[in-house]
Amino acid sequence: MGKEKIAERIVSAAANLVDRSDRMQIRIERGCRRFFQMLVSAGAAAVTFCDNTQARTDRLLLIAQYNIARFIHEKRKYMVARKRSIQGHFAGAVLVAIAVVALYSHATGFVYSYNGRDLGYVKNQEDVLKILDMVSSELSEEYGSNVEIDKENDIRFRTVFILDKDVDDIDTVLKRLTYMSDMEAEGFGIYVDGRLFVTCESRAAAKEVLENVQQEYIEEDDDTEYEEVGFKEDVRIKKVDTKLEDISNVKKATNMILNGGMKEIVYEVKSGDTYSEILDEFDLTFEELKAMNPEIEMDSLYPGDELIMQKQTSALTVVTVETSTYAEVVKFKTQYKKSSSMYEGDSRVTQKGSNGKQVVTARITRENGEIVDRDVLKTETIKEAVKKIVIKGTKKVPKTAPTGKFIMPVSGYSLTSTFGWRWGRMHEGLDLACGTGTTIRASDGGTVTYAGWYSGYGLFIEIDHGKGIHTRYGHCNSINVRVGEKVYQGQKIGEVGNTGNSFGSHCHFEITVNGKPVDPFNYL
Repeated sequence: MGKEKIAERIVSAAANLVDRSDRMQIRIERGCRRFFQMLVSAGAAAVTFCDNTQARTDRLLLIAQYNIARFIHEKRKYMVARKRSIQGHFAGAVLVAIAVVALYSHATGFVYSYNGRDLGYVKNQEDVLKILDMVSSELSEEYGSNVEIDKENDIRFRTVFILDKDVDDIDTVLKRLTYMSDMEAEGFGIYVDGRLFVTCESRAAAKEVLENVQQEYIEEDDDTEYEEVGFKEDVRIKKVDTKLEDISNVKKATNMILNGGMKEIVYEVKSGDTYSEILDEFDLTFEELKAMNPEIEMDSLYPGDELIMQKQTSALTVVTVETSTYAEVVKFKTQYKKSSSMYEGDSRVTQKGSNGKQVVTARITRENGEIVDRDVLKTETIKEAVKKIVIKGTKKVPKTAPTGKFIMPVSGYSLTSTFGWRWGRMHEGLDLACGTGTTIRASDGGTVTYAGWYSGYGLFIEIDHGKGIHTRYGHCNSINVRVGEKVYQGQKIGEVGNTGNSFGSHCHFEITVNGKPVDPFNYL
């Protein structure tokens, strides 16, 4: 439709041109007539001057008029005859020019880039420029940071041919700009002792992070009033120019600080500890533990051993000063009294101790929850502690040589099983039931040959009394002697327990002669 209108305009312009040519010819002819009349008048006036000159001039003018009229007439005929051809050529030239312009416009577009980084191709620059404000707004809202894209300096365009390129629509342009992690942004860094530790989206977010870290070490308690809460390190918040990918949200920044430090601790091995349990607790491999403790071996772990550990901790030290009121146990004291009726090394409790209780008001300074200073302001006793009284023997210890006569190893017992066949098999001793912790005494003087865990006997003691006679004590709760130690008759060697294959607290007592069990009642 547009091309037909253009052609009509071209034809109309050509017709106007011919019309103007006709009018120009008429004007020329009129002008010539006037001119000729003037010449004739002038000639008449000059007839008397020169008749010959007048005749020649009239002839020349007539010839000139004729030639001019002929020229104009021929040109007019030419123009009329060629009117359609001229209009066609003119229209063709215009159409070619339009086609060239249209082809160039269709084949060219722009590469758009952000700070020197090419992002994609667009047909029009406006497809990028008109969404920059929207991109800045969305990024600022998502990251909480002030993200501004400078149209003049950050965005650049280059003209390129795009016939073989994938051209981005507005949605694609928006995605490319929105998900560009290396985009310049404004953030607020948390500096620890002058070193940038983490960057947040805003000053308010950075303050919230520091408050969250402090809150980890603050306990909400009606009996505790905090006088001061701060950091041991020099902590500052500063505005920084950064990239979007380096900005952390509040939760991530808080975790980075709370887990950003390492602390060396000494772990004391407790009874029952295993390497697998310790490694799980501290999230370590055995190789990592051995690197920190080169002397340890996989098959050697004993209660009381000390292991050096690297424990993850907060990168900031939260210092709190609090005034706290709390109940505190007052440990009882132990009073020792001497008795000449008891052997040296033996003791008896005549009064059990009990702890007291008091209410304490103190000013306490903590670093990451651990007390580093305590200033007691006031105490109030609620319950008095009762001291423990222990009688210690001073009587000279008898000789450890065997007497050949044996005594029962425990007192206050109930005989629950005798020597002989029981439940389809041989029971090789006596079962003497009594309370856990009851003293086990050596049945006669001799030398300890075994003191430790022994299969189904649990904690087990064996004493050599010479002449091939041994006494054995099973299921102990604790052992008070060691292998090679000389003991006398009646000496405490352990306490009654329920270890090993046992169905209740008791002392399993055996006597063997040359390795064969015998009935203890024949020797008591």
